[in-house]
Formats: sequence, structure tokens, C-alpha cells
Amino acid sequence: MFKSYCLCKTKSIFKPVIKYKNETVFKQFNGVVIGRCQNCGLLKTVVQPENKFNPETTHAIFYEEQHFLFLSLFQPIVDQIKALKPRGSILDVGCSSGILLEMLVRAGFNIRGIEPNEQAYQIAAKKFPGKIFYGYFGSFIKNNNKKFDVIIYNHVFEHIEKLNTEINLAKTVLKQQGLLVIGVPNTNNIIFWLRQKYWEYLVPLEHVWHFSNQYLVKWLKKNNFQTVKITFSDDPRADYPLFKKIYFRLLSLINKLFATGELMLIISKKNETIN
Repeated sequence: MFKSYCLCKTKSIFKPVIKYKNETVFKQFNGVVIGRCQNCGLLKTVVQPENKFNPETTHAIFYEEQHFLFLSLFQPIVDQIKALKPRGSILDVGCSSGILLEMLVRAGFNIRGIEPNEQAYQIAAKKFPGKIFYGYFGSFIKNNNKKFDVIIYNHVFEHIEKLNTEINLAKTVLKQQGLLVIGVPNTNNIIFWLRQKYWEYLVPLEHVWHFSNQYLVKWLKKNNFQTVKITFSDDPRADYPLFKKIYFRLLSLINKLFATGELMLIISKKNETIN
């Protein structure tokens, strides 16, 4: 058992449910423990080895090298925002090298970005001079008095331990009835149930939280956000051998039958009247 901070209370007891020990497939994860909160059921990476993930990585370079791939991955996000908010101002928290921001500008939005990774910030700042803030949300707010129609956390939420603090910061700069857009991995799917610690989207050296769609919707409601749309998708695993691709496509069909998937995009609306 481990005592650690959880979104449901200041300190919670976590029961270990996934342990990486003497691994040959994911050697870099040896020593990692993922626990389940005994109060609310949320999964959290409660133990990481000393040589854990360094946030100053080359992710941004990879995104730029795979620019066209990410354009296709991000297009559904832009389309869904556009359908709900045809115009306005958008803040992308953890904007990386700014590929999503490029698409949002072309769609007619006014944009700002926040990025704590120096390498990614430098790339994004060259694309959008004066529009990208280097650092974290708390510091951004001290230097910003503008409110936004949309705030995006695209595969960022799972990295932030103090999410209760983060969501309160977001509410201070999100307009009433503004949209909060969150993209995260979803543990409520057949592929995770079967693969467990070998599920590619756990990434326990980087991801603190491992959400299910049910949990995240309830947590957002508790924080006065009404979920207006959820979409799911699965990794196509295009580089896998044919037999494995067929296997995962079958699992993906099962996910679709149960209206779920490995990845989820939740769009919710800020509404201070929700209890």
C-alpha cells in the first residue's frame, strides 16, 4: 500500500495493481508501480525509478518530423471545436511545437500557447512570435489578464499531478460557457484490460494519472464542467506485423461495439450553476 495525493482528497491509500519488475519488454519501466486509489478507484503512477523520464526530451523534433501525421491526428479536434465554437480565442496548454495551433489559426481562431519544454517552446515561438508563453499555467496567469473561449489540454492532463489546482487556474481564464477540451488515454477499453502493463498508452514514466472516461466525466462535473461531447479512437498500429494488426483491429471492433476506445477526447462546457 502507498499513501499519495489523489484528486479525490489530499492523501489517499493506493493499492498496487501494476508492477514492473525484471521486465524484458519495457526495461525502462522497471521499478514503476501503478496503484488504485482505495477511495475513488483512480489509477496513479505512485512509484517511479530515479532515472525517470526527463521532460526536456526530443518529442518536439519528432512531432515536426511527423508533421503530416499529426495534422491528420489533430484534424478531428479542430473540426469538433469549430462545430461548437465557430470563432474566438483559444489557449493551448502544453502546445509543444505548435502544430495544433497552426491548424487553429488556419481555421480562423485567435491563439495563445503555453509550453514548459524549452526545445518545443523555441520551435513554437518561431512560428507564432509573442503568442507562446514559456513555463506553466500559474506563471502564465500572472502575466495575462485575457479570458479565452476555449482551453485545450491535448494529452497533457495525464502528466499534471496537481490537477485540482490546474482546473481552478483554467476556470479563472475560461469565459462563462467556454469550452474545455481534454484529450487523454482511456483505461476503459478491451485493449487495456487484456494488455495491462504492456498497454502502450500507460507510459508510466511520463503519465501520473490513468483515467477512465467515467471517472473523468464525474470529476469534470464536480468541478462545474458539463460534458457536451466524447469521442473515442484506437491506435491503428500501422507499423505492426500483419497478424498483430488483424488482432488489434478485432479488439478495436469490440471497443466500438461498447462505444469506447484507447483514446478519448472530452469537450465540456464551463457552467458555474452546476452543483
